[in-house]
Amino acid sequence: MEKKQYRLSAESTLNMPAQGRGGGGNGGGSGVEKRLGLLEKGLAEMKEKLIAVSSRTDSSEKHFATRADLATTELNLIKWYVATAFAMTGLACAITFGLTRLLTS
Repeated sequence: MEKKQYRLSAESTLNMPAQGRGGGGNGGGSGVEKRLGLLEKGLAEMKEKLIAVSSRTDSSEKHFATRADLATTELNLIKWYVATAFAMTGLACAITFGLTRLLTS
C-alpha cells in the first residue's frame, strides 16, 4: 500500500495511507490516537481559558476611555490651567497693589 508523508514539523513526519483511512490494523503502534486524545483535551482546556479571558475583556471594556473622552479631559485640563494662571496673576496683582498702597500711605 502506498503511503503519503505529511510533515508536521522539522523533526517529525506523519505517515498516512494514501487510500482509505485505516492501514494494516497494527493497533495504533505509533500512538496517534493517544496523541490526538491529548490534543483534544488540551483544546478543551484552551477553549475554557479563552472564554474566561473573553468574558473578562468584555466586562473591562466598558471602563476604558475612548478618544472622545480623552479629548474632552484634555480640553478641561487646559481650561483649568489657563483659568488658574489668570486667577494667580490677578491675585498677585491685587496683593502687590494692596501692599504698595498700604506702604506708601
